[in-house]
Formats: sequence, C-alpha cells, structure tokens
Amino acid sequence: MEHQCDFKIESSFDSREVAQISGLISDLDRILRIIDLDITAQEEDARAFDASKPAYPITARMLRARRDNLANTIGSLHERLASLVQQDGSSHSNHATRFRAESR
Repeated sequence: MEHQCDFKIESSFDSREVAQISGLISDLDRILRIIDLDITAQEEDARAFDASKPAYPITARMLRARRDNLANTIGSLHERLASLVQQDGSSHSNHATRFRAESR
C-alpha cells in the first residue's frame, strides 16, 4: 500500500508539471503569433521586407530576435514535455513491477 501512495504523489507532481508546461507552451505560442503580426505591421509600415536592408525597421529586427528566442524556448519546453511523458511511462511500469515483486 505504501508504494501506491508514493506512486500517486510522484504521479501528481509529474502531471502538475506536464499541465504547467503545456499551458506555458500554449501561452508562448499565442505570444509568438502576436509578435509575427507586429513584425508584419512594422514591415508594411516601412515597406521594407528584407531584414538585410538598411531601411528595415529596427523594431522589426528586435521583434524577430525575440520571436526566435521564444521559438527556441518553446522547442526546449516541448523536449522537456516529451521527457516527462516518457519518464512517466517508464515510471508507471517500474512502480508496477516493484510493487508486484514486493507484494509476493
């Protein structure tokens, strides 16, 4: 019985972290879309769409850098989420195997 309790506690921490990371990814995706719209608006206002040109807006350059950083962060969060899901799957099988062995 004690191992079942440990399993529930560990599982609740994992599921809480999965939920938090999923929510964060969703929020950052929304911010990324907003930044893309802002970049497009800046480019249209300046009528400059090539970031290598001197006429390209500085604000759009900064927004592009921020967008790229957020995209990298989202990628890292996806990796962490995959790791948690994989860990949770192996954790379930490890706890079940250990519980069966100890209950004999």
